[in-house]
Amino acid sequence: MTTYSVVIPVYKSANCLPELANQLKKVFEELKNDYEIIMVDDCSPDESWSVITEIARTHPHFKGVQLLKNSGQTRATMTGIRIAKGDVVITMDDDLQHDPQLIPHLLEEMEKDGGYDGVFAYFPKKKHATYRNVGSKLIRWINAHAFGVKELKISSFRLMRRYLADIVRQNHSASATVGGLMLANASKIKYVPIQHNKRFSGKSNYTLGKQIKMAFDNICSVSMLPLRMISATGLIAATLSGFLICFFLFEYFTGGITLPGWTSQMILTAFFSGLILLSLGVIGEYLVRVLRELQSTSVTAIRKTVGFPENESMISISNADLSDNKNNIPQRD
Repeated sequence: MTTYSVVIPVYKSANCLPELANQLKKVFEELKNDYEIIMVDDCSPDESWSVITEIARTHPHFKGVQLLKNSGQTRATMTGIRIAKGDVVITMDDDLQHDPQLIPHLLEEMEKDGGYDGVFAYFPKKKHATYRNVGSKLIRWINAHAFGVKELKISSFRLMRRYLADIVRQNHSASATVGGLMLANASKIKYVPIQHNKRFSGKSNYTLGKQIKMAFDNICSVSMLPLRMISATGLIAATLSGFLICFFLFEYFTGGITLPGWTSQMILTAFFSGLILLSLGVIGEYLVRVLRELQSTSVTAIRKTVGFPENESMISISNADLSDNKNNIPQRD
């Protein structure tokens, strides 16, 4: 029988979690397959961890992980994926904007046409502010060009098979996103339109600025698009410089320039100074990311867990522990 793992990063969603747990329990009981629900508390300042603890103690298939510090949605999700044991790994948000009742539909879509490596749910109409929807469209366009696809329709509501989840979890990058890694490592991906619900409670913590940062992380972490853009810009600049040289030579020999050299020097200096600064900016961004990778630890620090066998008060999950495909929680010394 296929087993399922659902990974949910949690931040400021204490009021949403009981209803989310009830809906997930109902969905998977109807599927009649083994499952686990992993809620990863990203060091939320509200009562999220207390709620997760209570849910895990009263529901046998629910597990909780509390990170030692706030690490962001992507790292919290990666932590859950590294723990997940299911044949199919599902990631979703904690605010019920991703409808749990649509999981069976997404599972059916994954099996069509001979089966897909992964499935992204996307929302034709989002229950967000106008500025966020406009920003999302722009970011999707940028990401589509970065990954070389005609149209990119992705969200954090996604499904992946075990072998793709294993590839994603082996990535040690400090900034790569789950969606970007899926797209970079699998070609048979399906995009399924679904309804986007209103947030069950509270306000979204995912701002337009965070969306832009994630888009930039997608591009720079798993795509060479910025470097290729610089190369193309350099080629265009060299071509334009050739035309400028020919033009100024023509003007010089025909007497059209009264101060020989001044105009061409100013234009060329400004043009190439801007180009050099732009190039240094992009190269500098890559160097920052290299330094971040060198300085980052390979350990995801966890403060507490609940719902796992032989639960520990504090554990760490390292990349070394995962390299040999160990899926269980490491035991305390």
